[in-house]
Amino acid sequence: MNKAIGLVLTSGRLACAAQAAWQKVCFYEHISRKPSWLLRLVLPTPQRTSGSYRQVGDVSRCMYSDGGYLAKTITRIVPGKRIDFDITEQTIRYHERIVLRGGTIEIEAHDDGNSSVRMLTHYELRFPLSFVARLFVDLVVTAMHKIVIRDMQQALATATARGSRSLLPPAARSTPDRTHSASPSAYARRYR
Repeated sequence: MNKAIGLVLTSGRLACAAQAAWQKVCFYEHISRKPSWLLRLVLPTPQRTSGSYRQVGDVSRCMYSDGGYLAKTITRIVPGKRIDFDITEQTIRYHERIVLRGGTIEIEAHDDGNSSVRMLTHYELRFPLSFVARLFVDLVVTAMHKIVIRDMQQALATATARGSRSLLPPAARSTPDRTHSASPSAYARRYR
């Protein structure tokens, strides 16, 4: 069986200081916006998420619309700058052919008072190597990154408009045993 390791890196600019951006870091499972048509067509949608990602060793586990799960374990945190994670469980669609390995979310401060976010995802393809298949997987992962970045931008804009001081993302506020996202039916309604 052929195996190929893939890496997808996506960046986005944020109109805020790095510390404010850091407080809005989240994973795809935590976004509040509706996934793009491509993501809804190709991937199952997040249904329920539990856990946290505040410190090394924390696990965030999400159930998807196909009945599968994806769990991320935090492996490294540089406060205000970087969070690294490994995928420790995956049973979602394609999990035998496309194995997600982990990734990094990094915030970088800029001299002008703004910041940027970089998202990196590692994956492994476990089927006959195909240039087209790899391009498609890269396209889908990039779409996931972009929607997370747009969600961060929207959350930051909303917090700025409200003058919010509480910029911690829902997952960071949750306890490891608490489900902090909507019920499956709420997700189903939102993602139609």
